[in-house]
Amino acid sequence: MFLFPLEQVTAAAWAVTGSVIIMGFNMRYLELKRKVREVRMWAIQGIAEAGSGHPGASFSAAEIMSTLYFHKMRHNPKDPLWQARDYFINSKAHSAPGYYSTLAVSGYFPPEELKTLRKLGSRLQGHPVRYSEHQKDHSLPGVEYSGGSEGIGLSVGVGIALASKMDGKKNRVYVMIGDGESNEGQIWEASMAAAKFKLDNLVAVLDRNRIQQDGFTEDIMPLDPAKNKWEAFNWQVFEVDGHRVEQLVDALNKASQVRDKPVMIVANTVKGNGIRHMANNPQWHGKAPSKKQTPVLLEELESEYFIAPSIIAGEKENYEDKIRKVEREGVEMIHLDVMDGKFVPNTTFLADTIKRLRRVTALPFDAHLMIENPLKHIDEYIDARCDIITVHAEACDEDKFVQIQDRCLAAGISPGIAINPKTDVPEWLYPHISNVDVVIVMSVNPGFAGQKFMPEVLPKMVSVNKKLREHGFRGYIEADGGIDSTTLPQVYDAGARIFVAGNAVYGNVDVHTAVIQLRHKAAVALERKLLDHSTRIGIRGDWMKARKHILIPYASELGIEAELHAIK
Repeated sequence: MFLFPLEQVTAAAWAVTGSVIIMGFNMRYLELKRKVREVRMWAIQGIAEAGSGHPGASFSAAEIMSTLYFHKMRHNPKDPLWQARDYFINSKAHSAPGYYSTLAVSGYFPPEELKTLRKLGSRLQGHPVRYSEHQKDHSLPGVEYSGGSEGIGLSVGVGIALASKMDGKKNRVYVMIGDGESNEGQIWEASMAAAKFKLDNLVAVLDRNRIQQDGFTEDIMPLDPAKNKWEAFNWQVFEVDGHRVEQLVDALNKASQVRDKPVMIVANTVKGNGIRHMANNPQWHGKAPSKKQTPVLLEELESEYFIAPSIIAGEKENYEDKIRKVEREGVEMIHLDVMDGKFVPNTTFLADTIKRLRRVTALPFDAHLMIENPLKHIDEYIDARCDIITVHAEACDEDKFVQIQDRCLAAGISPGIAINPKTDVPEWLYPHISNVDVVIVMSVNPGFAGQKFMPEVLPKMVSVNKKLREHGFRGYIEADGGIDSTTLPQVYDAGARIFVAGNAVYGNVDVHTAVIQLRHKAAVALERKLLDHSTRIGIRGDWMKARKHILIPYASELGIEAELHAIK
């Protein structure tokens, strides 16, 4: 699960030493996803400005580094040499743009400095240089290791972990290695040493994107079965989807409990993930995009979306089975419609059911509380370990909402607020909007089954989104009610990025096809949006040429068959 065990949930998300804030633990799910997005956005700006760099490796590792820096590791941007810090060794040092971006978003230096990447006199060179006080002008705070030559970082991590153990220190050491650099013999020498010395304070993460400089790893020097190989070297191994932060958090939590063995997390990733024409494409190993494409690339990164099936929809089958069905389809979260029969006329389930379901999956739980007096019950849903908790503006005033929000934030839970079709965003919300992670704009009246989508909500969704952004909202607009393959493109265009799909998923005899249809419609909406943007800034032809292999499956729906055919 995304959250820590219950006894740790009440711990503060930040440890305070004097007036200094120590980063680590309990970052809420949607805030962490936003941080990942920021890391990619700053990285691509730096690479495009430099005209060189490694977007593929930076993007495949974005969730790995973000989960470590924003959720798990103890570190202090104000004191990068803090003695109690955890160490991060970036052995695949060519992912420097993504690494620099992670440090910048963490607060080690201003993100705008990413635009000096690889320039003469910049602290941000092609490979990182270990920070030292006497070379402040030539090294970056937070960098623990001067990288470049492949295969060395794990040995450095072994040395730090062994020294910490010998000194009786509690520091943990995290090392990220690439699958291409796993061709180096020194990786396996270090792995043997780590097992020999029982370095249970060492966690390595393999960024398994299956592409190296010359092509696909399995064509050049096969690494599979990677998990079995590390197990044979006497490491405890966990295997995860490296782009699912909830899986990374779960594996890192388990790693903390391992004794007398080093831990390897095999993180299956996609090189270039986040930009569709870069994804799983070897040519983007060390190639920079055109600088003039940057605005469109940034819009694509900002357009990340989530499919959230509502388990109350469809037949009254077992909730556990419903969750497992959509988990197999790779949905991003589970939507939990909680109805008390008072705020709305129907009754579904309450916190005790959610607590039971929490054992079934690590997928984030998006709990939508359609209940009276949510403040009275909020601790029950925190205890049930929801990842997102949304309450209705109609069910609370400012004072009650602030108390709900504060309790969610303290527990590492994303707070949200929902408004009914005829309700406006309350003015009292705006002073607190920077810590709101989701705003649900209902497209049906809550509590009544079988309603059709209300198209009159669309202009409201546009205006709500615009006004929220003007007041500093950095979260996600969620569309809930009547969302299917015909209405999803409409709410996408109106600014929604979380789509609650009930009957569209569970009312379909083929859940697999239903999820594919929703993803396809979202993809078409995205491609249309990016094409429009490229047209506005005068690079349509250039964009379509770079994107051609992605656009071909959508050409008919986008009406661009002739344009694509003309591109050589």
